[in-house]
Amino acid sequence: MTAPLRRAACVVATLLLAAPCVANAAPPAAPTSTPADDEFFEKKIRPLFADHCIRCHGTPPANGGSKSLGGGLKVTSRADLLKGGETGPSIVPGKPDKSLLIKAVEYTEEGMKMPPKGKLSDQQIADLTKWVKSGAAWPNDTASVNPATPTGPLFTPEQKAFWAFQPVRLPTVPEIQNPKSEIRNEIDRFVLAKLRDAQLSPTAPADKRTLIRRVTFDLTGLPPSPEEVDAFLKDDSPKAFEKVVDRLLASPNYGERWARHWLDVARYADSNGLDENTAFGNAWRYRDYVIKSFNADKPYDRFLKEQLAGDLLPADSSAARMEQLTATGFLSLGPKVLAEPDKQKMLLDIADEQLDTVGKAFMGLTLGCARCHDHKFDPIPTRDYYSLLAVFTSTRTMQNLNTVARTFERSPDGPEKPEIKADRQKLEQLRKDVRKLESEFSKLPATEKEKRAEIAAKADEKRAEIKKLEAALPPASPMVLAVEEGSSGAYGTQGRNLYVQIRGTYSTPGAEAPAVFPRIIAGEDQKAFIESKSNAADKLEANKIRYGALRTSSGRKELANWLADPAHPLTARVMVNRIWQHHFGEGLVRSPDNFGRLGDRPTHPELLDWLAVQFVKNGWSMKKLHKLILLSATYQMSGTHDAKAALADPENRLLWRFNRQRLEAEAVRDSMLVVAGTLDHTTGGTLLTNGNFEYVTNDQSKTRTRYDSLRRSIYLPVIRNNVFDFFQAFDFVEPHVGTGKRASTVIASQALYLMNNPFVTEQAKAFADSLLKPEGNDEDRVKSAYLRALARPATDEDVSRAVSFIQRYDAALSTKEADAATRRTKAWAAWCQVLFASSEFVYVN
Repeated sequence: MTAPLRRAACVVATLLLAAPCVANAAPPAAPTSTPADDEFFEKKIRPLFADHCIRCHGTPPANGGSKSLGGGLKVTSRADLLKGGETGPSIVPGKPDKSLLIKAVEYTEEGMKMPPKGKLSDQQIADLTKWVKSGAAWPNDTASVNPATPTGPLFTPEQKAFWAFQPVRLPTVPEIQNPKSEIRNEIDRFVLAKLRDAQLSPTAPADKRTLIRRVTFDLTGLPPSPEEVDAFLKDDSPKAFEKVVDRLLASPNYGERWARHWLDVARYADSNGLDENTAFGNAWRYRDYVIKSFNADKPYDRFLKEQLAGDLLPADSSAARMEQLTATGFLSLGPKVLAEPDKQKMLLDIADEQLDTVGKAFMGLTLGCARCHDHKFDPIPTRDYYSLLAVFTSTRTMQNLNTVARTFERSPDGPEKPEIKADRQKLEQLRKDVRKLESEFSKLPATEKEKRAEIAAKADEKRAEIKKLEAALPPASPMVLAVEEGSSGAYGTQGRNLYVQIRGTYSTPGAEAPAVFPRIIAGEDQKAFIESKSNAADKLEANKIRYGALRTSSGRKELANWLADPAHPLTARVMVNRIWQHHFGEGLVRSPDNFGRLGDRPTHPELLDWLAVQFVKNGWSMKKLHKLILLSATYQMSGTHDAKAALADPENRLLWRFNRQRLEAEAVRDSMLVVAGTLDHTTGGTLLTNGNFEYVTNDQSKTRTRYDSLRRSIYLPVIRNNVFDFFQAFDFVEPHVGTGKRASTVIASQALYLMNNPFVTEQAKAFADSLLKPEGNDEDRVKSAYLRALARPATDEDVSRAVSFIQRYDAALSTKEADAATRRTKAWAAWCQVLFASSEFVYVN
């Protein structure tokens, strides 16, 4: 979400549920306001004060402001207006005719005409009058738009006691006396204790066919083969299921499945989107890095550090250096308004998007909501936001801020020599010249032989130059989307503190924000995490960001280390919850990207903490965490309905059964390829045909992106503003923003897609062809199809209905198609498509 959209979202959220963040001295109580009153204030009154009043009546210099208060009056809260300035209270709620504010804007009295540089419009005066007359409601009056040093405690006891900010402690595992259900590990004890308290019981274990299909999709995103199912059914050993889990975790398909979950969070895409939808030609290297990291079971704390500060970590080889640089693509992948005319704002918007993504991905906190004011719901003061934002304004993300700007790319071998770089630029220009000449040649009619010969000669001459240059140039080093420490030469990104920006506007700076971590977590008395010294250039300049003390570095490495500290209360909890969610359909916290006040509370807080402790204790190993969860009886439950339990707990928050889940878009598509026998198992690389930073699609051109590959869906390009229609039909993420939880809808268009899409039809035909190849009867073919598509044997009724369908379809085609073999293939293909379109195919029990 872009900064303007997020600010709008925060305003809307404020209208629905407002609460103070900082416990300063309370102002006089405001009347109870309606949502309509709040909306009127936010749309009409607050912008008016910000645009016309706050420069002179904002925050005084002692608290970080830039000017003295005109007449001693502040207009940053209702309390300020009630207190007034040197001439007394500015407003009398309910009585605009007695309010000095209204008199001043009406220009009715000499010496009190505001704003002094020009009278407000009649509509603005009418709005102010209406606001005062209705009681001067000011939503969230106790939350300052630019908090000064608080006169009381920074946080309330309630905020400090909030569950997400408490240290992770190893809880006592519940004792279960005479359990009526199987207990396989401690997870089951925590779940059974909650069920016992609610006088409920878990359902019976799932049958082995259901279980192997469930776990195979969970870990690989692909259906089990009939041979794998058969081997599991025949294995009666106590560790039969554990062996299946170990096999799946060791499969390269595991990384392809679970990397996609992380790519949702990392807002991965192969293009920029927004105003200038240019290609990220090297984004695939980050995607492949994530796949490799999951397959290698890279410890999560290391995974985190590499993505925030991989370029700052030591590397013992060029391969390790390449991997660590690639990891920082996490910060680069976000969408950017590349043609933003206000370059100061552009720098801040890019950093804001990075900080917001980091907050949600690693801490489950919506830090971006504190850009314009103290967070309305969580104890995150604006100053803490700007303390962290400076980490990213002190980091180079862009090659430059020109129009159209380019995202920065790096090579593990460092920058090329100037003469080689110049030759590469010349080579690129020559190729463009040749394409232009070829275009001109194609447009000329054949009759203009002389002109065509002239153009052809020029093109041949340039091709010869290209060949000569290509032979002389050394192989180009691979380039990756990456970041580096800022510098004065990189559009002014050297390490510096920021000033709080009132209402998120850099032209109205407040107090300087020192380099500290969020104080609700790291404490109010913490030392700055980056050394700094005074900045001689620190001054207020028109239309420029104001910077404070000089930092010795950006602080990315320090931020990464702080987040990866085992003592951090959120990092392990958030990742454990993400993994749990992708196994059960819902997390222990059902708002995976928001552990704050507006997020859901954990259904099993003790279990969440116990798992977080085990996660860290086991070296932040994601594979060990998977195995711990999957070997529990809780995971191995059936999805059998229980009327009593459904009445008591209709959302299954207590985990009395296993939730039936619809496959994601990628798993639906990949399953068809596997069942049809057409899946291309090639790994890595890119399918994007556009040149790096070339336009992917815009108003003048159609997209050249193709999706006809038979490779796994994770390798298909993700184009912002133009997502693959198959993905969109089955609730793919909005790639502009990080998303920890996809929607899962059931709508008619999905069924229509499966019934009519050419890709589905092609795979159904391939499936039919594979069934018809071996010798045998139709009944056996139907049975084989069920085992491949649904991992279960067909019943007698299934077989009878299938054979009848095929025969009737064949007969219906007889008047249009004379060839019996063609009719038979089409009939079988139609039936195979019925299987693909069935609920049983796209759902996992």
